[in-house]
Amino acid sequence: MTESDAPRLSPGEIAYRDFARAPDGLNEDEVRAFLNEVADGVAAARDRELRLEERVVELEEELDQARNVAPPGSEGGSGEPADPRAQALFARLREQGDAPVVPALNSALKPAPKSALKSALKPAPTSPPQPVAAEPESQPERAEVAPAPAPPAPATSAPESPSRELTPDDDVRAERDAVLDPLVADLSRASKRLLQDEQNLLLDAARRARARIEADRLLPDLAEHSATWAALLAPGVDAAYTGGRSAGALSGSGRSRKTANAPERVLNELAAGLIAPLRERLATTLATVASEGPYESAAELQRELASAVGARYREWRATDLDVRLGDMIAAAYARGAYDGAPSGADLRWVTDAGQRCPDCEDNSLEPTVKGQAFPTGQAYPPAHPGCRCLVVVVEADHGGSTTRT
Repeated sequence: MTESDAPRLSPGEIAYRDFARAPDGLNEDEVRAFLNEVADGVAAARDRELRLEERVVELEEELDQARNVAPPGSEGGSGEPADPRAQALFARLREQGDAPVVPALNSALKPAPKSALKSALKPAPTSPPQPVAAEPESQPERAEVAPAPAPPAPATSAPESPSRELTPDDDVRAERDAVLDPLVADLSRASKRLLQDEQNLLLDAARRARARIEADRLLPDLAEHSATWAALLAPGVDAAYTGGRSAGALSGSGRSRKTANAPERVLNELAAGLIAPLRERLATTLATVASEGPYESAAELQRELASAVGARYREWRATDLDVRLGDMIAAAYARGAYDGAPSGADLRWVTDAGQRCPDCEDNSLEPTVKGQAFPTGQAYPPAHPGCRCLVVVVEADHGGSTTRT
């Protein structure tokens, strides 16, 4: 039996292990408290192990993709002459099979030593006898192969490189993304740490509740939960809101208004909207585990519960968290742009380039005075879940068209 196949104790089995009683035994409360601490440590280690296993799977997929890449100059490649070092790399990967890619890359792409360069650039010895007769046979073959493929490559790629002409909306989105992109990475790291803490607290509460697995008893109070996340999200939300307010706070005179952090009500709404889907999924998971009983023992219930809750948190961290954080700070930026616009200003709805929808396209058809609703019924984005649109201030120029102020 291998180490991975050997049965392992679950946190629930550790916390609720029963022992024979003796007249002069240990203090049961102290033993139970210590076992709960050990169970918490095992749960955290188990979760870390699962994350590492997921990372191994990701690296194996990257390795498979690297093996399937066609080297330049091969069939299906770009048609350009292949770099000899790249050819050697792919040949080595095919020979080595499961050998690591990174060491092969480092060795294959290592610059040639100076001695090799000197020897390559050293003029060939001029000996008149026989080599002169052999020259005409090999020389024409090199002349035909080398120059032919090189020129067509830039010629074919050159017409395709120019992209479409940038518009003022592209500039607006680029300005916003420059503010928001760094915020997502910072918020994601902090959020994942908080999610791990919440997972451990939830499993600990479930162990203490024994068989009473109810979402209302185990999940944190909604107000306290929202307040915890609001405190964590505040720096990122404030930065996004301030960035949007600065972008939209230009008055007709061209002077910007004083920027401010996001209002507390806006912050609380965004935090509650972020955690609401997770709470719903956790409540469903707890109800499902409870309904699949009865279980033979409390340890079996805790084992099933730890597995189901852990899977739900891993799914949220891996597939939902970053996307929803991006939606949240995009909404904060859009709200800041709206709040920073002067009263009575004409606002233009700018759709997100990658996530357009018919409703948002309708909103972008013509400007709307601040305070009035766009066709979808909102005064500012988002118009729907996942909407990353924003509004900008417009004013008439001398030619009668509208431009951003």
